[in-house]
Amino acid sequence: MTFLLAAVLSVSLAAVLSGLFSRSGAWARAIVIAGLGAGGAFGGSLAWTVLHGRKVPELAWAWPIPGAVFHLGVDSLSACFLLLVLIVGCCAGIYGEGYIAASRGHVPAVPARFFFLVLVAAMALLVGARNALLFMVAWETMALSAFGLVSCEHGRPEVRKAGLLYLLCAHVGSLCLLGLFALLGRNAGSLEFAAFATAPALPAAERAAVFLLALIGFGMKAGFMPLHVWLQEAHPAAPSHASAAMSGVMIEMGIYGLLRLLMILGPVSKAAALALVALGLITAVFGIMFAMAQRDLKRLLAYSSIENIGIILAGGGLGCYGLAVGSPALALLGFSGAILHTLNHGLFKSLLFLSAGAIYQAVGTRDIEAYGGLQKRMPWTCVLTAIGAAAICGLPPLNGFIGEWLIYSWLLRPDAGHGMLWTSLAAAALAAVGAFAVVAFTKGYGLTCLGQPRSEEARRAREPAWIMLGPMAFLAALCVGIGVFPGPALGVAFAAAGEVGRIEPALLCAGLDQWSRLLGVVGLMGAGVCALSALFWLLRRSLLARRRVACGPTWGCGFTAPTPRMQYTGSSYPAPLARVLAGLLGTREEVHPPLGYWPAKVAFESSTPDPALERWLPVLAARLVDWLSVPRRLQHGRLQLYLLYVSAFLVVILLWKL
Repeated sequence: MTFLLAAVLSVSLAAVLSGLFSRSGAWARAIVIAGLGAGGAFGGSLAWTVLHGRKVPELAWAWPIPGAVFHLGVDSLSACFLLLVLIVGCCAGIYGEGYIAASRGHVPAVPARFFFLVLVAAMALLVGARNALLFMVAWETMALSAFGLVSCEHGRPEVRKAGLLYLLCAHVGSLCLLGLFALLGRNAGSLEFAAFATAPALPAAERAAVFLLALIGFGMKAGFMPLHVWLQEAHPAAPSHASAAMSGVMIEMGIYGLLRLLMILGPVSKAAALALVALGLITAVFGIMFAMAQRDLKRLLAYSSIENIGIILAGGGLGCYGLAVGSPALALLGFSGAILHTLNHGLFKSLLFLSAGAIYQAVGTRDIEAYGGLQKRMPWTCVLTAIGAAAICGLPPLNGFIGEWLIYSWLLRPDAGHGMLWTSLAAAALAAVGAFAVVAFTKGYGLTCLGQPRSEEARRAREPAWIMLGPMAFLAALCVGIGVFPGPALGVAFAAAGEVGRIEPALLCAGLDQWSRLLGVVGLMGAGVCALSALFWLLRRSLLARRRVACGPTWGCGFTAPTPRMQYTGSSYPAPLARVLAGLLGTREEVHPPLGYWPAKVAFESSTPDPALERWLPVLAARLVDWLSVPRRLQHGRLQLYLLYVSAFLVVILLWKL
C-alpha cells in the first residue's frame, strides 16, 4: 500500500513544486511530467499486482479526528479505477503541457498545472480510501480542484457562471454523501467501510433513504439525468486537458462510489435494480439526443458523456437485477459490462476531448460551423479523432463495442428467465442510443474534418506539437488494442465485477474464458475487415499511380463553382431527426426562407436549450422564491418591530419554562 501513498505523494509534490518553479516554464514542465511519471509507475505497479490476484496488506494509521482513520486498501475494483485515473491523468497531463504552451497565455499555467495535479492525486486517494471521512476529504479535494480548473479562465462571464454552477452542484452532492455516511455510521458505530459491511441490516425506511442519498450524491457527480445540469457548462469552460480528465475519469468517480456502496450493502431489491436500469436508459437517451443537437464541439462531447454514464448505470442496474433474482451469471455480465464500458469511456472520451482541444487551438473557436476540411490540414489529429468517434459509436473492432456487447448479451439471453418484454424495450432503447450516437459523431467528425474550410482560421489550421499528439496516439492505440485483443481488459472488468457481486472465482474464470474467446474472434474479424480495406486502398493507389488523375473540390457535387455554404451545417445535418424529436428536445428554429425571384436573405438557425437548466430549474427557483417571500414579510427594516419580535420571543420562552 506504500506504493499508493507514494503515487499520491509524487503527484502532490509535483503540484507544489510546479507552482514554486512557475517562472521557469521548462522546469515546471519537467516537474509535472516527472511527478505524473513517478505516480503512474508506483500506482500502476500496485494496480497490476492486485489485478493479477495478489493480496496487498492494507494500511491504517491513527488520525487525530474523531471517527477518522487514515485507512487505505486496494482491491480489484479500486485497482481498476486507479489504473484508469493514472492512464488518463498521465496522458492528459503531458498533453496539457503542450496545450498551455500553445495557448499563448489564455490558459494560466500555474493554476492549470496545480489544480490538475491535485485532481489526479485526489482521485487516486479516493479509490483507495476505506474510511468514510478519508473518502470525503478526497472527494472534496477532487471537487475543489475541479472547480479551480473550471474557473481557470475566470475573466469570461460564461466561465464564472459555469464555475459557480459546478460548485453549487458539487456541494449539494457532498451534503447528500455526508447524510449517507452519517446514517451508515450511526448504524455501524464506526466510519470504517468494513464496519458498514458487517453492521446489522438497516430498517427499510433508512435503507431507502441511503439508496436515495447515494443516487443524488454520486449521481450529481456522475451526471445522471436530471442532475447533470453542471456538466455541459463546466466541461467546455475548463482547459481541454482538464476536460479530458473530468469527463474521462472524474465523473466516473460517481460510478465508483455507487459500486463501492453496492458492494458494502449487498444486493438491492428487484424494484431498485429496475429503477437503476430505467434511470440509466433515460439518461442515455436524453444525453445523446441533446448531444446530437449541439454546435459547440465540447458541449457535444459533454452531453455524450451523460449518455455513456447512462449506459454504465443501466449495466450496473442489470448486475443488481442479477443479484436480486439470485443469478450470479447475470450479475457478472451486468457488472462487467458496466465496468468495462467505464474503462472504455475513460479512454475514448479523453481522446476526443484532447482532439477537440487541438482543433480549438488551431481554429480559435469551438463552433463546428467554423470548421471543415481539417483532414487535409491536420491529418494526424483527424485520424485520431476518427478512431475516438468510431469507438464511442460502439463500432468493432474498437473498445466501445465490447462493453456494449456484454450489456446487449445480458438483455437478449433467452435462457436467463427474465421478463422478455422489458428487456426487449431496454434493448430497443439501447439500440436507439447507438443510432443517435452515430448521427451525433458523424456530424461532429464530418463537419469538422471533411468538406471545405468554412472559415479563414480553418484554412490556416496546423497540426499541434508532438507533446500533444503523442498522448492522443497512445489513447487511440489503447482503443484499438482493447478492441482487437479484449482478453486483458475483460479480465480486469471481470475481476472488479466479481468483487462487487461477491461472485465465486470458478464462475469468474468460466465467464472470462467464454467471453474472451467470443469477443476476441469478433475483434480479429473487425481488424481483418479494416486490413482488407487498407489493402484495397493500396491496390487502387498502385493502379492509379501510372494514370493522370484530376482532383476536384471536396463535395463539389458537379457544381462549377462550389462554396463552403453548400455544405451541411451543424443545424441542418441533424434537422430531420431533430424535427421528429422536437417534442422532447424543445428545439427553437429561426427560419428565413427564400422569398421572391431574388431573395435578399435566406437563413436557418436552431438552438436546443437544456430542459433541466433552462426550463425546469427556473420554475423551481421561482416557486422557492415565492415560498421564501412569506417569512420575508416579517422583515420591514423598522427597529420597533424587531424589538417587538424579541420581546414576544422572550415571553414565549418564559411561558414555556413556567
